[in-house]
Amino acid sequence: MALAIRSLRISFRVLLKHWLLAAIAVFSLSIAMALGVLSLSVSNTFLLLPPAAPEPDRLVMIYTRGASAEIDQVSYADYKYLRVHNHVFTDIAAAPNSIGLTADSDKGKVEKFVNRPVSDNYFTVMGIRPWLGRFFAPGEDFPAKPVAVMTWHCWKRLGSDPKIIGKSVGGSTIIGVAPKDFTGSFYGLNGDLLVSLGRNADSERNDPRQFFLLARLRPGVTKQQAQSELTALFSQLAAINPKEDAHRTAVMTRATLLPPDGIQAALVATGILLAVVLLVLLIACANVANLLLAIAVGRRQETSIKLALGAPRARLIREFLKESALLCVASGIIGYGIAAAVILRFSDFTYEVPIYGAFSFGLNLRLDATVAAFTAALILIAILATGVAPALHASSPNVAQVLSGEIVVGGTRKTFRRSLLVIAQVAVCTLVLIGMGLCQRSLYNLRQVDPGFSARNLIATMLYPRTMGLTGLRTREFYANVRTRIAALPGVESVALAADLPLLGGRNGQVELPAGGNKIHVTHTIVDTGYFATLGIRVLAGRVFDSHDREGSPAVVVINRRMADMLWPNQEPIGKQIKTDDPPRLLTVAGIVANGRYEDLDEEPQPFMYYALGQNDEDEIDVIARTHGDPLLWADAISKALRGVGVPFFWTPVTFDNWMNLTLFQQRATAAAVAGLSALGLLLAVIGLFGAISYSVSERKKELGIRVALGAGPPQLLTMVLRQTARIAGAGIVLGILLGVAATAVVRSELYGIGTIEWPVLLAVGAGMLLISLLVAWLSARPWLRISPMEAVRHT
Repeated sequence: MALAIRSLRISFRVLLKHWLLAAIAVFSLSIAMALGVLSLSVSNTFLLLPPAAPEPDRLVMIYTRGASAEIDQVSYADYKYLRVHNHVFTDIAAAPNSIGLTADSDKGKVEKFVNRPVSDNYFTVMGIRPWLGRFFAPGEDFPAKPVAVMTWHCWKRLGSDPKIIGKSVGGSTIIGVAPKDFTGSFYGLNGDLLVSLGRNADSERNDPRQFFLLARLRPGVTKQQAQSELTALFSQLAAINPKEDAHRTAVMTRATLLPPDGIQAALVATGILLAVVLLVLLIACANVANLLLAIAVGRRQETSIKLALGAPRARLIREFLKESALLCVASGIIGYGIAAAVILRFSDFTYEVPIYGAFSFGLNLRLDATVAAFTAALILIAILATGVAPALHASSPNVAQVLSGEIVVGGTRKTFRRSLLVIAQVAVCTLVLIGMGLCQRSLYNLRQVDPGFSARNLIATMLYPRTMGLTGLRTREFYANVRTRIAALPGVESVALAADLPLLGGRNGQVELPAGGNKIHVTHTIVDTGYFATLGIRVLAGRVFDSHDREGSPAVVVINRRMADMLWPNQEPIGKQIKTDDPPRLLTVAGIVANGRYEDLDEEPQPFMYYALGQNDEDEIDVIARTHGDPLLWADAISKALRGVGVPFFWTPVTFDNWMNLTLFQQRATAAAVAGLSALGLLLAVIGLFGAISYSVSERKKELGIRVALGAGPPQLLTMVLRQTARIAGAGIVLGILLGVAATAVVRSELYGIGTIEWPVLLAVGAGMLLISLLVAWLSARPWLRISPMEAVRHT
């Protein structure tokens, strides 16, 4: 034990002697370690850990799988049946994968609230207790008056009123406050108010599938037993309601913060980020290995004497590995501390979402045993990656060269290992930058996709007529007044009203197929008479809505080409009838319009329907205007016009670019994260290159002096250094490009419009890396290019 401590002290003194190199090594590696810990903590929280709740291992999620959908939700009627007839769960709760928005206006100040509907037994299934008041009681899925449970974060934001119970907030009466650590069961989105299902559950018959189920296993029941019973229950449902549940099975998974339909996208994004993080770690390891190699070369005389006195080589290797271990353990501890500080700061945060405003997230990121074990594994990998090569090199010096001093003269053999590390470093950095370029290229390609409408000079805002107490005819009169006021603004070409903005999806519904009576999911939205003209959506057949399509007139619908071809192939759809269940009714097809992109820019053509605003009530409406110039110039005028018609609350008008950014949120977040990691990797690579080239040139001090004595000037010396750097960096760049092509072939299916070989990205990254390498070589070599021959000759 005493011998081991003494050996560690010696290693520590060696590193302290080379404190600058050691500090650079620790800085590089600790940053990479922190990124590794953070990335695993995020992926661990979303993909592995269950929501924060007592006995979380007994929480499971239930969804369905059908002939037309790999991941589908559950209807309210099926949820009620499963809840009553199962024997394997203590209870089953339902929550739609959606949010609502409300607002209160008091003395000119507008307070916005994010609502999350949940079933009356949601908190019972979660197994948590209220901070204040109570949770929902049985039967409060359909309360006589709207009630809500406030999240702790919203309660704090409103001033921590201990008498909040019984007060009206966001149109609902507050009955309780959730505990501080409650993060919900989806995305970690706290929201502000958890409201009863109400109109989300609508009715017990033929309603759309819109619920994911959260259930708690009974004690002693295994997941296999629960899955078997769910399969049997869905067989019963198929017999009871063949139109709804035929060929449909229930799927049960462990509960996570991500709903089932978000896991695949999260896996892709997490995989990309983890891969980039590991590559950045490799760059940092190459830095440390290079620095340790420099220290080892400086100790070659000491090592030779030890070998000459009979010290076994294995002992020398262990000594050098201890130095690597000290650096890596210190870096791991610092990196873990940095990650813990970041998690403490950002586990609860608010994010400003375009159009919709601020959303509160409580991710409850945890540094649990899994993350700690991963950190230990990273440290072990780093010790081996950074210490083995220097230890092997330093423990086998050429004694004759050391004694003669020849080793300080330039040559290729003694720099071979260092050159390999630089090549690996440049190759990995090139690969990381190619990954960044591919993500940016994919994002650029998505922005060039034709969305199916004209995006020129669009600006929009969202209104909430129910905050004004308007219903029925008064609401439609209000809409007409809004449309007239905004259309009258100078420079406004046209105005449209719609329940949903283009590219931000629509409402879920079901349509009964003409033959067989089976039902399919079809998304729809509600639009006014000017929607198709304002958005520039092509009308292919029939007509769009006009002033005659109002309450009391025959119900009509406009469908897209994909839906027409799916329901009536090789037939004339105009005049045909569609049976829907949202609400149950028959709609006559009035027109067919071109296909568009409705939720994602990279989606395949899907069926879509438009309902007439004049025939449908809508509590929330988007106002879309097209202007003659930069739409932002009309934001204040539109806001003033809305206040002029008495609108107390509306979102700040936003341009098309804003809501397209929301559509591309996942791609933009991934691209931004990869870009940040790439910039960090490049920084670490530059630091490593600078140190390696500086040390390499300094070791050739005697050779440079001899060349100067023989007549070589600074330009010739610089050319020699740049040529050598270009060879080494060029080899790394070529290797990195080859690895980039291989990686592209693996991930291109997850990127949009990316070919196997993206020459613009490869050439740009290759040229950039070469220029950076040469610039670093020039900066690091400058101090040694005007060396005095006499000083160099005296150098040993």
